[in-house]
This record gives sequence, structure tokens and C-alpha cells, in this order.
Amino acid sequence: MNCKVRFAPSPTGFLHIGNARIAVVNYLFAKKNNGRFLLRIDDTDAIRSKKEYEDSIIEDLAWLGIEYDETFRQSERKERYDEIKNNLVADGVLYKCYESQEELEYKRKVSLSKGIPPVYDRHSLTLTDEQKQKFESDGVPSYWRFKLPNKIVSWDDIILGEISYDLNNVSDPVVIKADGTYLYSFSSVVDDSDSGVTHIIRGQDHVTNTAVQIAMFDKISKNKFNAKFAHLSLFVNKDGSQFSKRLGSMNLGDLRKRGIDPMAISNLLATLGSSLDVSSFQNMDDLIEYFDIRKFSANSPKFDIDDVLKLNGKIIRSKPYKDIKKFGLSEDAFEVIKDNIENYNDFKTWKDILKPGYISNYVPNAQGKKLLETAISELENVVELDNESSVKFLERLKSAAGVSGKELYIPLRESLTNMEHGPNITQLFTLFGKKETQRRFASTVLKSKEICR
Repeated sequence: MNCKVRFAPSPTGFLHIGNARIAVVNYLFAKKNNGRFLLRIDDTDAIRSKKEYEDSIIEDLAWLGIEYDETFRQSERKERYDEIKNNLVADGVLYKCYESQEELEYKRKVSLSKGIPPVYDRHSLTLTDEQKQKFESDGVPSYWRFKLPNKIVSWDDIILGEISYDLNNVSDPVVIKADGTYLYSFSSVVDDSDSGVTHIIRGQDHVTNTAVQIAMFDKISKNKFNAKFAHLSLFVNKDGSQFSKRLGSMNLGDLRKRGIDPMAISNLLATLGSSLDVSSFQNMDDLIEYFDIRKFSANSPKFDIDDVLKLNGKIIRSKPYKDIKKFGLSEDAFEVIKDNIENYNDFKTWKDILKPGYISNYVPNAQGKKLLETAISELENVVELDNESSVKFLERLKSAAGVSGKELYIPLRESLTNMEHGPNITQLFTLFGKKETQRRFASTVLKSKEICR
């Protein structure tokens, strides 16, 4: 199947995890089906749209490994929107309205008090030419609505199945604001029609928009618009409550700063809400092959940032050393510490710890101090610490000091790394070698003595 999809972010903020999911799913769907991926920048909101946000969105998509086949900005297409507007006005399906926001809110409350849907009453269609001229001469702000047909709109949603909407229960959408700004409901339909988009994949919160836009497509599109729709269920928090990106730093730039691998995000977003198991692929090609939009359901998936963090550690730890070398650790060091790596920022921490001359902040108690002094003494009888001699040294130390378990391991590890938990202690001995291990133990003992004084 050949197809064309679009991802249409508004550059009014940074790309967050919810928007990233739409981008990932659209991209995977397109590439799975030998299709094209269109990046459309929905920047008709001139006040809130900023170049820094657009640049950030493009940077985030590149970081995720998403490559677009074509791109354009809605701000570049005003002449086209004007053309379609004039056609629709001539057809009598676009009409001017003059109600203020307060008037509309009052009508809404009256409808609700009567127990009827708060649908716009099309009062503006009843205005005489004289009344319209009076509004215009008085400088009353006007805006434009699209007149919906009195019919039921249906479509077979790829995810949700058969959906029907009675447009009599929906207000005629506002498509042009009083300041002349074209709204999403209008410009998006024009662009999707002109661009030849075949599949529109977006969030479940757009279902009503879809019903409205299908009616608009019939009037705007020169040819019958046959695009298929897929609406992804929305995230909820891990406790089942409504998802809010404000509950933590969920924009991709901040996740990147936290040392997250982009594949940890893509793997999770490609499967969350589907019957597919969460994967841990190292590249987009494998994820494309695995992806299947037919496996998604209408149930709202739970998004937990901890799932990203866990998957992130798994992906990083399974990388070949050639991908890790740039962080400045030897292959031997990576093998020793990799089970303790959760994100890319951990590499800097470990690089500092493994640097010769490192001094731990650990201050042992009396028992720990005695253990380290015994360790220093026992090391005098060791030629060098390799895999075999490190194990034997630990056994002799355990016997000589008369301690085992955490009383043995914690002081040794904290003296070497400033961490209570971490890599296998004998592997650390081998990695540091006799001289550096002895130096670190000695510096800890010395610090303990200085504090006692």
C-alpha cells in the first residue's frame, strides 16, 4: 500500500510526549506501508507561534529519527485559504456572524438549562442586509462559520471501528476569526485535500473534528476525499486519572537532557495502547517492521515516565561498545559498570568515579575503618588484582576482618565509588588494579582519621 500521512504541530510550545506519539505512529505507519511523511507547521496563530518552537520541533523529530519527505508552513498558504473562502461564500456555506463571546456564552447556558445540546442557533443567517450593514458601520467584530449539512456523517475508523455523528447536534464551526486568522478546522481541511493525504492519524480528542471536517471536505475538495482516519486513545496517568504533561517535564528537549535514548521513547510510543509487547529495538528500521496500527485499541493506555526510564536503561546497556566509546570509558570499564547505567548522564558520573586520583566522600564508622585498614594490609601480599586474585583477596579479607554481607561490601564499594550499591566488588578490584584500589582505601581511612581529630 502506498500512503501519505501528515504530522501537523503548532509551533506554540515545545514538543511533548503526547504530540511525539502522534509523530512516531504516523511515521511508522507511513514507512511500514511504503508511504510519505509530511511535516506541516500549523502556524496560523501569528501571536503564539515562535521560530524557536518550530526549530525545536524539527530538532526533536530529527533526534527521534523521524525524517520527513516534504514540509510547508500554513502561514505560507494564506492566498490559497482566501481562494477557498471566496468559493465557499459564493456557495452559501460560509457565513458571517456578529455575536460577542458573552452573547454566545449566554446562549450556551440557556440551552443547557433547558436540557438541550448547546448548538449554535444560526441566528446570523436570519440577519437582513440592513442589519449586517448596521453591525459593520458600528464596527462590531465579525467572524465566519461553516454551515454544516443536516445529515449523519459516518466513517470506518482504523482503530475505533464504525463511527457516526449527527451533525444536527454539532455547532457550525468557526473557521475564521474576527482578525482574519484561519482556524485549524478550515486550514487543515484545505491542506489535507491539496496535499493528497491518504490517512489522518491523530488523537481521540479529534473525533468530533473529524465528523465536521468530513462535511467540509465534501465542499472544499475538488475530487471526492477518500482519506481514512485513525484516532489513538488518549493517555491517562498511572493511577488512571486524566493525563497532564504538567505533572512532570514531558517535553522532548527535557527528556533528552535527562540522558534518554530516543529509541526508548519511540519503542514505548509505538506500542503503548496496543496489544504489542513493548519492544527494545535499537533502530527505527526494526521498529518499523514490528509496528502494526491494527493492534491498537480504544482503551486508554497508562503512561508512566518510569517505564521510559526502565526501557532506557535496558536499551543503553544492550548497546555494543562502539556506540559507547564516545563517552570516554574503556570497554573493560563499560562491561563492569553497564548494569548500573540508567541514562546517558550516568556515563559522566562513572567517568569521574573511574578517573585515577578520585576521592570518595564516604566516611566509614569504626568497623568500616577497621575493615579498610585490614584491606590495605592484606593487599601488601597481593602482586596484582586480576579476575582470579581479586576473588581470592576478597575471601582472605572476609576471613581476616571477620565480617561478611553488607558489612563487608558496603564500606569497600563506597570507598571505591562513593556508592552503596553498584558493580560487583571483585570486578571493581580488577578494573582499578592493586595500586589504585589501595590508594582509595587509604584516602578513606585518612579522611576518617582527620574527622576524628
